[in-house]
Amino acid sequence: MKLKNFKVTVTCVEGACSRSRAGTVFYVRNARLEIPDGQSVCLFALGSILAPLIAASVPTDPENDILGITREFQCPDPLSKVIFRIDEIN
Repeated sequence: MKLKNFKVTVTCVEGACSRSRAGTVFYVRNARLEIPDGQSVCLFALGSILAPLIAASVPTDPENDILGITREFQCPDPLSKVIFRIDEIN
C-alpha cells in the first residue's frame, strides 16, 4: 500500500512550553518519522498528533480525509498552546 507523506510544522507556541519552538519541522515519509538535525519533537505533542497522521496517511475519499477538515492540531498540555500544521508532500 502506498502511504502519503507529510511535513509537520510547529506554527505557534504560546505559554510555558520549553520543548517546542515555532518553525520546528519534521517529516513523516512512508510511515517513518524523520527529524532534521538539530531539531526535536516533544513526545507528549507527538502523541497528540499520531492518530491524525495515521488516519491521513491512508488513501481515502476526499470527503473522509481528516486533513480536508483541519490541518492544525494542538498539544494536550493545558499550560501551553502548541499548534502543529500537517501538510501533505510528495
